[in-house]
Amino acid sequence: MLEKLILSAIISSKILTIYDEKLNRNVRPTFNIFIRKPFGFGFSTMFFELVERGYVNYINEFSVAGIVGSVRGGRIYKGSLAESGFKLTVFDEVMSLENKAKKTLLELSEHNRVTRDIQGFVEKRIEKAITGGKYVAEEGKLILQIHTSCIFGSASDSVMTDQDIKMLLSRCFCLNLTMDVEEAFKLKTRGRKIIVNEDIIPDQPIEKVVLPTEVNEYILSEMTKDLRVPEDEGGYYTRCHDDLIRLSAVHCVARGDTIINKKDAKFSLQFYPLHQVGFLGSQISETSLKIYQHCRGLTVKELSRKLKLSDRTIYKHLQKLIELRLVSKVGDKYYKAH
Repeated sequence: MLEKLILSAIISSKILTIYDEKLNRNVRPTFNIFIRKPFGFGFSTMFFELVERGYVNYINEFSVAGIVGSVRGGRIYKGSLAESGFKLTVFDEVMSLENKAKKTLLELSEHNRVTRDIQGFVEKRIEKAITGGKYVAEEGKLILQIHTSCIFGSASDSVMTDQDIKMLLSRCFCLNLTMDVEEAFKLKTRGRKIIVNEDIIPDQPIEKVVLPTEVNEYILSEMTKDLRVPEDEGGYYTRCHDDLIRLSAVHCVARGDTIINKKDAKFSLQFYPLHQVGFLGSQISETSLKIYQHCRGLTVKELSRKLKLSDRTIYKHLQKLIELRLVSKVGDKYYKAH
């Protein structure tokens, strides 16, 4: 699933417009992912080959000036994000960003644009074209318009205490990854690598993908069959619906078309349970996440021994997981709910 989602984000960076016939609106085409992963997961090395092959721009520059760019002496100097046009942008360890940079990512994730206040007077409007966008400097601001999809990564358990990151999570497909001892050894022996099928990645940007009314209604009807997120989470299903539209458009483009059909919608719907679990999982602690990953028919005692935590701690976190509908109890054993 992780490979499919990363490939989907790469392809979405090539789609310029998704038109929704049902509501007569344009859906933001770029598909963003937030990955919460453990330290030592191999996150950066996972993308190195994709960077070399030109599909990914990997950014670990954490200042606004470094990300957006600068204006000096009437000239625009590019920031690291300027290399992201029609590519996937990977921001690693977003909790290390300064606060202004976090707000910059909020703007980027919603509008494919970032803005920076600049010092000094710009005598006249300056523009600079780049691949997939342009720079504009005027009236004390530097604006970078760039067409890119994003992956944001963090290994920090404090990720959910930051208000800007909480807002960023609401604009992303959230994945919560863990790594047990077996996977850690596998990482040491095999490394971590993402294999992509280059044949289905378009060479040129796709101007417009259309979502017909009947396909949209099919997606909506299928969504009502598996509602895990509580209804009081206002706006979740609207955002989730748009993510499923984006994934449908990706599959459509991958097969060489621009009109989304039911097969494309079915591709997107395979991720629907994972989307809901990821959203709910972003609200729990790292300990709860570890317990959740090991709920494969184990009792409290067995989970306690495996994770080296007290029975009381295990039970407390299980109650939260059950409340969020992430875990179900059968007899005295606990299972993931999907």
